[in-house]
Amino acid sequence: MIYEMRRYDCMPGQIGILHKLMEELAIPIFERLGMTFVGAWTPEVGDDENCLIYILSYSDMGVRQKAWNDFWVDPEWIEGRGKYGKLAGGPIVSKSNSMFLSPAGYSPLK
Repeated sequence: MIYEMRRYDCMPGQIGILHKLMEELAIPIFERLGMTFVGAWTPEVGDDENCLIYILSYSDMGVRQKAWNDFWVDPEWIEGRGKYGKLAGGPIVSKSNSMFLSPAGYSPLK
C-alpha cells in the first residue's frame, strides 16, 4: 500500500472554500475513481491556518498515476472546480505538494 500525503496552502481567507470543495466535489470524485480517502487535517497550533493536509491510499504507484490522470480530465471535476473558483473570486490554492509514504513494519496502517 502507498499513502500520498498532500498539502495545500491556500490564498488568504480561502480555506473555507477549499474545505467545501473537498467535501462536496473532490472526495466524491476520488472515491468514484477508486482513490481511498484516509483523512484530512488542518494544523491546530502555529501559523498554518490556511493549510489543508490530506491522505489518500492506493495499492501501488501505477494505480495512483491512473487515478490522477482520470481525475484531472473528469468532466465533473472540470466543471465543479470552476464553480468554486468563482465563489473564491480567483485562485484558492497558492501552492501544493505531495509526499509518498510506505508504512513501517509496526504501523497499524499497512
